Amino acid sequence: MNFRSTRFLYQCTFIISLLAVFLSSCRKEEFNTSPDFRLAFSADTVSFDTIFQSIGSATQLLKVYNNSDEFVTIDRVSVIDSCDNYDPFRLNVDGIAGSSVRNVEIGPNDSAFVFVEVTIDPNQLCTALELGVIEFSINGNLQYVTLFAFGLDAIFYTPDVFPTNGLPPFTVIDPDATTITWTPEKPIVVYGYAVVDSAQTLIIEPGTQIYFHQGSGLWILEGGNIQCGDGNSEPVVFQGDRLEPFFDEEPGQWDRIWIFGGTEDNVFENTVIKNNFIGIQVEPSIFEGTFNAIYPNELVLRNVVIRNNSAAGIFSRNYRVRAENLLSSSAGQNCLALTGGGRYRFAHCTFANNWSASTRQTPAVFLTNVYQVDAQTIAEGPIENSIFRNCIFHGNGLNEFGFDFTNQNIDLTFDHTMIRMREDEFNELDQQYFGDGIFVGFDPGFVDFSGGDFRLREDAEARFKGSNQGALPTRDLIGTTYLNPPPLGCFEYLPE
Repeated sequence: MNFRSTRFLYQCTFIISLLAVFLSSCRKEEFNTSPDFRLAFSADTVSFDTIFQSIGSATQLLKVYNNSDEFVTIDRVSVIDSCDNYDPFRLNVDGIAGSSVRNVEIGPNDSAFVFVEVTIDPNQLCTALELGVIEFSINGNLQYVTLFAFGLDAIFYTPDVFPTNGLPPFTVIDPDATTITWTPEKPIVVYGYAVVDSAQTLIIEPGTQIYFHQGSGLWILEGGNIQCGDGNSEPVVFQGDRLEPFFDEEPGQWDRIWIFGGTEDNVFENTVIKNNFIGIQVEPSIFEGTFNAIYPNELVLRNVVIRNNSAAGIFSRNYRVRAENLLSSSAGQNCLALTGGGRYRFAHCTFANNWSASTRQTPAVFLTNVYQVDAQTIAEGPIENSIFRNCIFHGNGLNEFGFDFTNQNIDLTFDHTMIRMREDEFNELDQQYFGDGIFVGFDPGFVDFSGGDFRLREDAEARFKGSNQGALPTRDLIGTTYLNPPPLGCFEYLPE
């Protein structure tokens, strides 16, 4: 074969190939129109678990699959619900929103995304169990996916005061009442800050659930008072208002419980405070010119759990704090930060910083008699007749304890306490503050430190290391009787 014939053959082959590609690209897409065709779904029920009435839930995702080798067209995707007066469910199908979406095309062995959202209106509530279906009409057939949402009735507080001086929006809980009682009958949901005003007392009964929106909190003003829970019933729980399982232990969802000075003790018993920025912040009023004073009342914590705080579990300035059977864990900075003057009595308390969401350079427990008055002023305060007894300071850092005192007006003793710290650095601390039974560098023996289970193992180093002197609780955080000698921390060993 000569050169000219070969070139002609190559040219013909090339033209035929191009023609085949062109014809293939112009061929009409094949659609499956069989009445026997069925879509597949990632779930047969879209469930929203528990949501608050009138609050839009998190959006749930349903995937719709075409498992055939041909294109399909869904004639209609629509919501059918059990309510006559309003539509609680809303759809978004591959970017198209509406209660009914038509002509949804899905390629061979491909899928479509259906996003579902629900809002339960308390003023038009047709049932506490909002039921409905997503109806898919395709090739003359109907297929259904069930919708389910449980609407939880709640008491809502929303801001009606919007300060311009940098303070957060707030509402006074009940301006006309001297005593306010929150009961477990309905959850409490707070937007902005809920304020207990001067001369008011907020009583929170056992079992009450309090939920805070992002940036929200509870604020006890000068002269106000809070009495939360008791020692023998269901715990009071403070948490964020996102109820999806992902948020159950997610820090930083709300702001803080903020308490100013007053004339009575502010008491929390059998209480869980979790997933916020600061668990409890206590200080004299910043409004009355008394910020430098140490108030005679105390913050009292009995059988309290504070965890998952993106900044601090407890933060105080010029305040008195008394705690027994306190567990403070997983804080972005400190589980306990005591600043300025004060009087501190801590017995059988566990400070265990297993924070893992970011890098942390601060110790689990930090004390200083210095405090910030304003942007330009630093001041000092006395620490009066204070003692830590039968406590644990632990964390995933090398040094989980520190103090910084600038004068000698410090009356403070650490007695029978286990401290996570390098021994050489501990020896550089002023030893006058340490009494008997100081254990440095030991592992306490938690059941699962990283997982947040701070009960003691049978072989735990912290067992039998405590003192039985002084005013001590007789039972631990979960009601187990302390042995003699007792352990360090807030848990007695309990056999499985």
